[in-house]
Amino acid sequence: MEKGKKNADAKVGNEASSPRAGALQSALSVELHTHYAIRLWEGRKQSDSGEHEKKRPEIISMPKAIQRAGVASRDSASDNPYADMVLVKLETTLHMASSKISTIVNELDVILTAVPKGITLSDIASAHPLNISVYSRSPLGYRCVWLLVGYDQLAMKAFQAFHYGLISRAQRDQYLNRGGHAVRQVYGAIQPYYTVAVNRSDIINLTACGKEALARLGEPDPDIFSGKKRSSFSSPLREHSVRQSEKR
Repeated sequence: MEKGKKNADAKVGNEASSPRAGALQSALSVELHTHYAIRLWEGRKQSDSGEHEKKRPEIISMPKAIQRAGVASRDSASDNPYADMVLVKLETTLHMASSKISTIVNELDVILTAVPKGITLSDIASAHPLNISVYSRSPLGYRCVWLLVGYDQLAMKAFQAFHYGLISRAQRDQYLNRGGHAVRQVYGAIQPYYTVAVNRSDIINLTACGKEALARLGEPDPDIFSGKKRSSFSSPLREHSVRQSEKR
């Protein structure tokens, strides 16, 4: 009897002392070196136009883009097909924009190496870069940040190439505009998103929430609704939702 009690106590003791991992933590910060990238980080409010001036549209800030990507990811996890649609659009736009900026950076790298022998150009950086801490609830939010850092690199290389006479002012501005347009396209993909409390079941069963969402936002993309097309950063579609979608 005593022996059995001793073994039981030992088992409890081993369970109590077994090591457990705590919550995973990681901090991230980025450095921006150019005013062009910093302005895109900060965004732009809609400007008031004069009688003969064109009104400039609002450009959301990077923190707002990150926040909306996080909201869309949260809604996607709640089986919202409209959130899935915007995440697919955001990921697709990010891929195209990243490819565009990478291509331009590679072009500028080739230009910067086309100098006579005996000349070495050091890497360019700001004497006082802006250091920003970043947190996103969505991997796509971080992808937006990577894109802006890439544009910052593009801008630095464009100014360096112009400074040393390797490209003209017009070429420099063209590179800057092409890269900036790519970032703004990504902002445009997430800017219109807002939460609508609806899920696939609501739409299939035409509940009050489902009818309202259909009236305001239209029919969801069939491939996205069925789960055939989905962001690679979204959780798998629930089996119950897949079965219901197949019956629709």
